[in-house]
Order: sequence, then structure tokens, then C-alpha cells
Amino acid sequence: MGVAFAGLFLVLVVLLITGGCRSGDEDFDTEVKDEQEISIQGQGIYVGQIDSQSVEIEIEGDPGAFGLAEGLNVSEIESGSRVSFTYEEQEERPVLKSIEVLDEPAEEVFQGTGLYVGRIDSRSVEIKSEGEYRAFAIDREATIEGLIDGSTIAFSYTKGEHRPVLLAVEVIEEPDHDDFNDNQEIDGEGIFVGQIDSQSIEVVRNRAFSIGEGVDLKEIPDGVKVAFTYTETGDRPIIDSIEAVDSPPEGVVTLGIFIGQIDSHSLEIEYEQAFTLGEGINVEGIESGAVISFTYREGPARPVIISLSGL
Repeated sequence: MGVAFAGLFLVLVVLLITGGCRSGDEDFDTEVKDEQEISIQGQGIYVGQIDSQSVEIEIEGDPGAFGLAEGLNVSEIESGSRVSFTYEEQEERPVLKSIEVLDEPAEEVFQGTGLYVGRIDSRSVEIKSEGEYRAFAIDREATIEGLIDGSTIAFSYTKGEHRPVLLAVEVIEEPDHDDFNDNQEIDGEGIFVGQIDSQSIEVVRNRAFSIGEGVDLKEIPDGVKVAFTYTETGDRPIIDSIEAVDSPPEGVVTLGIFIGQIDSHSLEIEYEQAFTLGEGINVEGIESGAVISFTYREGPARPVIISLSGL
């Protein structure tokens, strides 16, 4: 009787121990499954960082905010890049675990028209567009060989890192250089500012103009900034329009300081003017601020100096 009871007791203990272990294993497995986080893969357009801990990604046209996993660096990803990424759903918002750039954003291409002024150096040119002279770097694929200074052109370009980059040029109309070679030579004097590039210089001129028909100076006090247009005559240029301005207006105008009326038929303006250096003309040895005397004629893009001397 005692032996039978002892055997039964031993069997019960073994069953309890075995059952308890099995139950503990099942609970442990459930906890592991609950703690496992499932990574989801996606693709989209990287919009940018919202703050130091989150970014925005557009997926099929819908923008979404993602937190950043610890150590994940997105500082070198450009806005607009197409990206592949993995993330985990969390209570507050999904968290990015990894991100990879698939395609960099395409650079925007702009279109323009203007006057081709000429080369600055072997890798850059100058174009006058919308009344402004602008320097452009030349893209490796762009062809400008044979392009004549003073040509009216249509062109495409990108913003570039340091200056706009010229991609392509199409000639709309070439200048007739014979028309400009026959122009009258004009004598000038001014203060040498310096070289704009290897082919052009800038001069400050204090010049008298005849007042054109219909030009009104009543609202323009002495010493103010003015925008004006004029016609070169070979003797005294004629003012066609003039107005006081705070900032440069749109269009092809010259900016200067209105010195004042000389008499009822003339006025004086101080302004900066750019000139192209003609063949054989150089400004070596002329310091900025020096007074210079020169002769020029109108050119296809800007006036061309044909003789120059320091006073």
C-alpha cells in the first residue's frame, strides 16, 4: 500500500513538472512573436526633412511623414530623388529603417532669347537677355563654334552650381557687321572701372545729352537714380525717355545718376557703360580709377573701342 502510493505520487510530480515546462515554453513563444516588428518596403519621391528627426516622402502622389531610426543619415539625399526604403509601423508614426536613392532629380531646363555678346574665355560666354548682360558656363555638349558676336539667339540652360550653364544655342539672326563698320566714330572720356572679361571693360561716364521731344524732367530732382534710353548721334546723344527709379526696371534701359539740367535743351547724367575691346586694344597697365580717353563706334552687341589712351 505504501509502495503503491509512493509510485503514484512520483508520477503526479513528473506530470506536473513536464506540464509546467510545456506551458512556460508556449508563453515565451507568444511574447517573442509580439515583440517582433515587421519591416515594410516601399518606393517614392523624397521631399525633404521636416525636422532633425523626421522626413517627408511622397508615395503615389500622397505625402507621408516618417520618423528616422537612430543613426539613419539622410543629409545627402536631394529633394526630388526617387528612393527605395524600409520602415516599421509604430504607434505614433512609421519609422524609416533604411533608405536608398534610385534616381537623382532631373535638373530643370530654362529657355531664353537674347543677343550673343561673345566669349569671355574658353569655357564661358556672355549673353545679353532681357536687358541684362549675363555670363554662362558652356556645357560640354554645347556647340558655339562659328557663332558670330551680335547674333540674336534662342538658347537653353540650367541654373548650374556657380553660374548658369549653356546647353544649346540656335541662331535666329546674324548681324550685318558692314552696317556697324560704317558707323561714325565717337570720342569719349571717362573713369576706367576695370575689365569685365578678356574682351570688355567698364567705364564711368559723366555725359551731356540733348533732351528729346516729349521728355519731361519736372518730377526728377538732381542726384536721384534714373533709368533712361537714348539715341547715339555721333555728336551729342539724345535722351528718348527718363524716369526716377528705386530699383532697375524691366526692359533695355541704362541706369545712372541724374546730375541736373544744363539748360533748357540739355541735361547731364553719370552712368556706367560697358565696351567691347576692338582688335589690338588692351588695357594692360591702366589702373582702376584712371581717367581714359577713347574712340568707339556702335557694335552689334555693345560699343566697340577702336582706340584708347590714359590721360
